[in-house]
Amino acid sequence: MDQTYQVVITEQAESSLKSIVDYLIQTASDSVAEKVRAGIVAELKKLARMPQKNPLLRGVDNLVITYRRVLKWSYRIIYTIEEEDLLVIVVEIDHSNRNPIELEKILI
Repeated sequence: MDQTYQVVITEQAESSLKSIVDYLIQTASDSVAEKVRAGIVAELKKLARMPQKNPLLRGVDNLVITYRRVLKWSYRIIYTIEEEDLLVIVVEIDHSNRNPIELEKILI
């Protein structure tokens, strides 16, 4: 039986998505920004089913929390899973080329 998880997006992740969209509006176009936003939101919705299928996030070590990631184009959605509460917590959305050391400052 498939379980459905509740997907919670942190303020940090929401802010990052807004920054991505704002950047694309300035550097590309409104339509590109909307396409990226819609694609990322679609990926967020998919996390409600089988979030464990996505790989672990490498380069960010934490003995308490396990981070996973899903890619949409060149953007990375970083999240944790709380199995007991059936929660997926999206902690960051960023560009996949981001330096892992910068990312550690946010996640740990």
